[in-house]
Amino acid sequence: MNDAHYRTLRASVLASALISATLAVPMSGALAQGAGMSDMKKMPGMNDSKMSNTKKATTADATGTITALNAANHKITFDHGPIPAIDWPAMKMEFAVVPSVDLAKLKTGDKVKFTLSGSGNTYTVQSISPAP
Repeated sequence: MNDAHYRTLRASVLASALISATLAVPMSGALAQGAGMSDMKKMPGMNDSKMSNTKKATTADATGTITALNAANHKITFDHGPIPAIDWPAMKMEFAVVPSVDLAKLKTGDKVKFTLSGSGNTYTVQSISPAP
């Protein structure tokens, strides 16, 4: 391979690497903004200061409808109303459930009262009972 051909090939590889790196940086930021808890920050009442308060545990009572059950992973999804104690708006969300709660007695569509305990953006269901 002659010297001119080698330089052209090397310049092409370097240019491709620079273009790839330039495109990858903005894409990684866009991907980091995917669905999940980060979307909650866009909701009214869900700013960073309220979601990042990890200093003290809070207990909150709520009502909602069970939309999904995952007994294998001991998780439940509620479509719940506002939860003023933690300043959350109404939304649909999955929660971990303490092992002492028997999920076998529940089914999707049940209207329930439940108690959450946690802080920041991590809450666990402590109890579930039928809603009146």
